[in-house]
Formats: sequence, C-alpha cells, structure tokens
Amino acid sequence: MREFCIVSLFMLFALGCASHSYNAEGMRYFGQARYDAAITSFQSALRANPNDPNTLYNIAATHHQSARAALRSGHIATAQQQYEQAVQHYQLCLAQAPNHVDAYRGLAALYMDRQNPDAAFQLLINWNNANPVSVEPKIELARLYQEFAQISLLQGRTEVAQQCRDVAERLLQQVVDAEPMNYRALRALGFLKEQRGDITGAVFDYRRSLQANSQQQDLENRIAALTQ
Repeated sequence: MREFCIVSLFMLFALGCASHSYNAEGMRYFGQARYDAAITSFQSALRANPNDPNTLYNIAATHHQSARAALRSGHIATAQQQYEQAVQHYQLCLAQAPNHVDAYRGLAALYMDRQNPDAAFQLLINWNNANPVSVEPKIELARLYQEFAQISLLQGRTEVAQQCRDVAERLLQQVVDAEPMNYRALRALGFLKEQRGDITGAVFDYRRSLQANSQQQDLENRIAALTQ
C-alpha cells in the first residue's frame, strides 16, 4: 500500500509538472497571437490536469482573443464559433472555481463585445449577491458600470452615464470601507473623482493607492500631472 501511495504521488507530481509546462508554452504562443497553437498547448495541459480552472480560463481567454481577431478580419462565422467556445470554457472554469475573478471579468467583457450589457451586468450582479462580503465582485461590477458610463457618454446619454458613475462610486466606497488600503478600489475611486472635476479628491485617493501598491509608475505620473 505504501508503495502504491508513493507511485500515485509521483504520478500526480508528474502530471502537475506537465500541465504547468504546457500552460507556459500556451502563454508564449498567446503572447505571439498564435491562438491555434496556444489552444493546442492548453488542451494538452487540460488532459494532464482536467480539473484545473486556470487552464480552462486560459482556453477561454484564447478563444476570446481569437474571436476578436477574426471579427477584425471580417471572418464573422469564425468569430461566432470562437465566441461560443470562449463562453463554454469561461463557464466551465466558473463551475470548477465559482469565484474565479479573471473568468468573471473575461465573460463580462465578452458579453460587452457581443453588445449584450444586460447579460454582463446580470452575471456580475449575481456573483455579488452570492458573495455579499467579498470585495472582488464589487470591484468588477464597478469597473463594468464605469465602462458603461463611457459608452453612454459617447452615445450622448449623459444622465445614464452619471447614474452609472454614481453606482460605481458607491460600490468602490463599500470596498474601501471594508479594505481601506485596497489599491485597485482607491485608484478607481480617484479616476471617478477626476472625471467629475474633483482633482483634490482624486489626488488624495491616487496617493493612497500608491501607498498601498508602489508599483504603479503611471499613477505617479498622473499625480505629478494633476499637481503641477
């Protein structure tokens, strides 16, 4: 029995190493926009570790980018097929890891790509309702409201844009109340304040964000520009 356990552990370790190697290979192909090759590598990783939500996410994200590339090239049917594969794998990822932040973000972005904001909002609202004390759903939902505010402004719907910004700000403030040094929420709050002309408030939040995470060179530059 002990020998069997040792062999089993060795096999699990080997499969884990293989999955990691294939995922790394897939990421290299993804960075080169070689999406078919990336998907092949990620599928090999999934065969080595069928329950890995991160591999499922990698497959989904690659299909997603492939769909966008096909759409830009005018290959509508191919884009539709790739979008469908992306949705399927985002959902499989979330079935394995119900709070996978990147998968929620990717799937919401896909719905926005497909001009289906209702589905994007419902996805994130459901996630937030299921996890009322978690800050991640609120941050992603606030991000979506900010994005929709920008779209509404371009369409001339200024009242809708302001309503979206107000909701985003309330969500982000809830995050900061729970985690006062959440740099993502502080940065997003600063951006909202800057948009409405509250430069003092924006700089204050930007500086707090930078204090929480100093690896934000672009934010340092933004603060410098606003305080000149």
